[in-house]
Amino acid sequence: MDFLTYPIPDGLKKDIYMGFLKKAEEQIQMILEHRLPPQMRQRLRFELFRIKLLRRTYKWNEKEAFSIFKKTFKGATKPEFEILTKQGKLDWMYIDGQRYYESRFDKNLAFNDRDYKAKQRVDKDVLKRRELINKAVERLLKYGEPKKYRVRARISLKHENPVEEKVRVWLPFPKEGYQQEDVKLINASHEHEIADNSVGQRTVYMEGKDSDTFSVEFEYTVSEWIGTRGIWKEKPTKEDTSEKPPHIVFTPFIKSLVESIFHDVDYKKLDDITIARKIYDFVTLNVNYSYVLPYAMYNNIPEYVGTMFKGDCGFQALLFITLCRAVGIPARWQSGWSITPIGASSHDWALVYLEKYGWVPVDLSFGGSRRDQEPMRIFYFTNLDGFRMFANTEFQGEFYPSKKSWRLDPYDNQTGEMEIIAKEEDGYVIDLESKIEVLKFEEL
Repeated sequence: MDFLTYPIPDGLKKDIYMGFLKKAEEQIQMILEHRLPPQMRQRLRFELFRIKLLRRTYKWNEKEAFSIFKKTFKGATKPEFEILTKQGKLDWMYIDGQRYYESRFDKNLAFNDRDYKAKQRVDKDVLKRRELINKAVERLLKYGEPKKYRVRARISLKHENPVEEKVRVWLPFPKEGYQQEDVKLINASHEHEIADNSVGQRTVYMEGKDSDTFSVEFEYTVSEWIGTRGIWKEKPTKEDTSEKPPHIVFTPFIKSLVESIFHDVDYKKLDDITIARKIYDFVTLNVNYSYVLPYAMYNNIPEYVGTMFKGDCGFQALLFITLCRAVGIPARWQSGWSITPIGASSHDWALVYLEKYGWVPVDLSFGGSRRDQEPMRIFYFTNLDGFRMFANTEFQGEFYPSKKSWRLDPYDNQTGEMEIIAKEEDGYVIDLESKIEVLKFEEL
């Protein structure tokens, strides 16, 4: 993905920014007819993919968006919807002359505006899940004795608009190690191949028709992780302190951010836990949680978070990882689901290596969202609740077998990927629907 460091023509960039997407697509096709360096050709093909993602992400016209606005917020009116649109508080863009709103514009308004957060109609299950997690953290803060859980779950994936083509599918599958063990496949909808546990992003691979529903059911045991007890002592590798373009890059901005975090203090004279904690405090106390566009839309995620001071769980984790690596602290990615007996959703967090303890977990978004509960905020630095499933330990890791077309998420895999075999490089499938079901969640 380092081709993202290559520039695109200013005129093309302007057309995309202004929402003249049809014109931009035509311009790219014309440029691709010329003889180009391979990396530039990749960059332009990727822009065509991004344009398709933009169309899917900014999906609601004004009438549809207002209907969503009314359902989300108590007492919502059309005049205030129009005012918020003019003020730029609702995420929208013109696409080929018509205004479209981002798919989760209403939720992001609630994240960024206290008044609307108070007016928001919140799913009761979401509140129950947060309460369940908070109670577990309170127990761990009081007693410190971690529990184990045996979990059975199912994930399914289907094409929303099938065309009866043969497809390849990758669904996430739990890894073993760290806080997770005794992983077992219970059932799969198709003939399958499970990637080895050593890969950075573990999957179950299947083939079938795009009209099929692909599913995997599995069990695993997960432990609450009191990180300072040092349950994982594996030594870090060179990659754990290295750059990985286009996102984990020690740019001048990242270096200046390090300087601002430590002010006039020479961080090289500090111990590693103090350094990592200062970076954790910076992220959790300054970055607000917000949904983002598909990760493929961003050229440099840590710089986005460091300048906008907002981002979702993965954005915050990636900023933390990049800052840690920039100062020589080994840091890794861990991702999959936040999963409780009530339900599950995609989630990302980080691991950091401390000489005294080994690898310990760091959950930036869970910590940052508990700023008003300081003990809980601090808990998520080196500790983790047991409501997790992780399938990935590498950001921007490769699939096995590899995918020929662009991935819907080029960097992570939490809900699965699909591609049409006959279309080769252009076989990516964007209109996917995934479902996670929690079938059993038992304390051991």
